Amino acid sequence: MSNLAYKLEESYTYADYISWDDGERYELIDGVPYIMAAPTVAHQRISRELMAFIHDYLEGKPCEVFAAPFDVRLFPE
Repeated sequence: MSNLAYKLEESYTYADYISWDDGERYELIDGVPYIMAAPTVAHQRISRELMAFIHDYLEGKPCEVFAAPFDVRLFPE
């Protein structure tokens, strides 16, 4: 998605999203891309504490907690 040149009338797909390589971070909600701001220091501190708490809770269970951002796709079903 070069130069943030998207049209609000268009609906984008996950395939479109993964092809954008402009260095920005986006959320794609109902086909509309939203630029994501970098997290604040306070956000990072809270995230760290929550991650530690959840990690400790999940110890020995089949789930994991991750710190790095990665794509999460939610389906209506």
